[in-house]
Amino acid sequence: MRKGIKVMVDGFRFSRALLKLINPKTWGVFTEIAEISRFDSAVSLSWSQGGEDLALLNLFSNQLGNYIDVGCHHPSRFSITRHLYQRGWSGVNIDANSALIPLFNKSRKRDVNLWKAVGSKSQYQLTVFNEPAISTINENWRNKFISENNAVSHIEEVPGVTLREILDKYFASKHCSLLAIDIEGADFDALQTVDFETLSKDKYPDWILLETFPPVSDALHTDSVRYALNYGYIPYLVLSMSTLLKKEN
Repeated sequence: MRKGIKVMVDGFRFSRALLKLINPKTWGVFTEIAEISRFDSAVSLSWSQGGEDLALLNLFSNQLGNYIDVGCHHPSRFSITRHLYQRGWSGVNIDANSALIPLFNKSRKRDVNLWKAVGSKSQYQLTVFNEPAISTINENWRNKFISENNAVSHIEEVPGVTLREILDKYFASKHCSLLAIDIEGADFDALQTVDFETLSKDKYPDWILLETFPPVSDALHTDSVRYALNYGYIPYLVLSMSTLLKKEN
């Protein structure tokens, strides 16, 4: 009896999956997954660049929470929060590229999605590259990307906002479980705008995910990581492209 029910459920799931292939936009993704996995075993699907979303999924298991994703970029491509959102999480997505926010408004109905540059200034210039993932407000990183032959699409003026303003406005009656910052060289300036010195410790985000680079010794000496350490955060995971820190109990 149980075996028969399982067969029926599997058949329904298979039929529903096949219906996705009606949309030609799914064919490339389907082909890529098929070529890599050969469908000979279960696979773990990651949307993020460095597997951060899988680490967070494993860490938080069946927990529900709220996030602030600074430099959110895209609801799926390079996203560290899509897995969490699909598990019932919600929060605030922030990106300085105005073209990206409508994508979040369409697919992240439970989230607040903001076109802002996070930092200490009221206004920023964003250099948008043809590869939007490397768009930056940091002049040094802008020059670095140009020297590596990345093409500039355009420059846009972006209103600034501090993380303290985000916390005060959107997390006054709830807690921030995860603060993720990945904004191409501007992470340190953004993190400082939390203003930990005047923020009640019960309002500190439980976890902070910051962009870092290997080896581990370098990752732990990144300005933003060292700053978080000064306020009682403990390195919990050093990943290929980021470091996750936990608030000290």
